[in-house]
Amino acid sequence: MIKIRLMRIGAKKKPFYRVVVVDERAKRTGAYIELLGTYNPLTEPKEIKLKQDRIDHWIKQGAQPSTGYLRIIGKAPQRLPRKPKKEKKTTEPSAVSDQISEEKVQEEKSAVNAGEDVKA
Repeated sequence: MIKIRLMRIGAKKKPFYRVVVVDERAKRTGAYIELLGTYNPLTEPKEIKLKQDRIDHWIKQGAQPSTGYLRIIGKAPQRLPRKPKKEKKTTEPSAVSDQISEEKVQEEKSAVNAGEDVKA
């Protein structure tokens, strides 16, 4: 598949990008099919130069734009907000569970008492 993506060039901490058409399996800095423009994020305002007619041509040919490319031209889909974390439920003993546990204790006591009566 062919993609339109950014190729980083430039020095350390001084990025400069080329907008290129590449095979999706190619390395980020590998060989490209065609240079479509440049992007310099360090200038104010950020400098973007694109060959729009060639970009349209490649998109008609089936090239898929990458998220990085879409981000610089302002057409990237917005991220969905994260779901809020569920609060942990505190296990407070309820009246029903108290009654059940009390009944079990009474049954055990009666069983122990019944066993003592048999031995005597």
